[in-house]
Amino acid sequence: MYLEQLGIYGWNESDENLLLASLLTGDPLLLIGNHGCAKTHLGNKIAQALGKKYLVYDASKAMFEDVLGYPNTAKLQQGVVEYVPSPVTIWDKELILIDELNRAVPELQSKWLEVIRSRRIMGFPTQVNWVWAAMNPVTYSATQTLDEALIGRFAIFLFPPDVLSMPEDERVRVLTHINGDDAPSLSQWTDNRKTAGTVPHVQVEACGRAINELLRAAAKRFLDLRCQLDTLAEFIARFAALLAQETKGQLALDGRRLGFIYRNLLAVRAVELAKAELSGSTLRPFTETARTTMMASIPVGLNDEGMDFETAEHAVAVCFDLLAGYFDEGANLSLVDRVYELLTTHDLMKKAGLLLQADLGAMVKTKVWNDLMNEDRDLGVLAYTALQVEARRPGTVPSELLESLSQHIQPEKLSSRHIPALEHRAVEYIEEIEAMLEQPDDLRRMVAFHHVNRLLRIWEISPETIQSTRETIEQESGALAALLDGAEEKGDAA
Repeated sequence: MYLEQLGIYGWNESDENLLLASLLTGDPLLLIGNHGCAKTHLGNKIAQALGKKYLVYDASKAMFEDVLGYPNTAKLQQGVVEYVPSPVTIWDKELILIDELNRAVPELQSKWLEVIRSRRIMGFPTQVNWVWAAMNPVTYSATQTLDEALIGRFAIFLFPPDVLSMPEDERVRVLTHINGDDAPSLSQWTDNRKTAGTVPHVQVEACGRAINELLRAAAKRFLDLRCQLDTLAEFIARFAALLAQETKGQLALDGRRLGFIYRNLLAVRAVELAKAELSGSTLRPFTETARTTMMASIPVGLNDEGMDFETAEHAVAVCFDLLAGYFDEGANLSLVDRVYELLTTHDLMKKAGLLLQADLGAMVKTKVWNDLMNEDRDLGVLAYTALQVEARRPGTVPSELLESLSQHIQPEKLSSRHIPALEHRAVEYIEEIEAMLEQPDDLRRMVAFHHVNRLLRIWEISPETIQSTRETIEQESGALAALLDGAEEKGDAA
């Protein structure tokens, strides 16, 4: 791994690839971790290896003049706005790290928005290509709530490992390593020789050359993948809709976030392909790559407000797994389309047809059935049809849901007790409405009672609404009867 060559230990390959993806695209990266987990040291070593002008800004106390410089008064007299640069101003920096981001008060947070997103300040361009930031977890005292607009500027969210979470051999490497800030006086007593534990400068330079070669190879792969992964954008768009539905709007991803996710997926895969090409490393399945990249691309757990990390992680995993067929080799995308339609349609008849006819997998069906059970809606017709299909083709309905499904079939609902109320509202339509309830079998009768009860909740009953209800009963009854016939044929064939 490249980070190990720079004296950064304990990282896994997946997180290193995400970091390299940020270097590839230049989209901003946010590091979240406890003090002492080498966040600033990481930025320093990467910049040193790549030979980039680098500076760390402490967002908790950096003043506007530190970043911008002081106005050039002589130029102002000529009507020209210009700032006097200094060693700490941003203009000539190429990679910057904004440290202590969530210790900055809101007014100091806001001044970084333009830099993070557009690499400009006060509208003037800078030479900055990479913007990284670092923060402590929200459990730390004296931290500030991060502005949502500021969080939204970052593409990738990484959690550097704490030393106690590492394997013992990695902890040993950390504690014996001496970096540039450690033991600063030791060289005074050793004739300025390099200390034994410090990564030699020649090794840092060699690693930088290797990273440059990797990123050039990855850039070519990135451009190729945009054409090869032609259904990726569709997957992300559908994933976002499903995630918003699953979390009841708590994780509603905006257009910028979707763009970040798209580029992150391409960039991480491009890095993996480049690594495999240059070093012969094993390429993991794209499904695994996509799963970890998606989670690292969605901002959660960065504030006290909103959804906690574990809940969000579960929701992301559920939605990803439901649509994961996009990443299967030789995937049947028409099947994935039906899964998506089943999960998102509000049309109960369409849902019933997909749920009871298509072979969409046990996980999908179990989730849809459980979601339906938790909804506040009349499921009598669907429950009756499902149980009838199950009788003809066992295994259609998850066995653990059969009992609860049967409880949705309530005979007392097949009653015309509401019809007498029409004597005070629309007595002239009583016979027509009663006639709609006369059906030749139980299924049609349940459909009729369901829609008649809906009709009776309308205050203004008219010939038009009665005709529309009659047509709906006919259409749904025919569709469900055909569904049962199909189930019987499949059952006989089996």
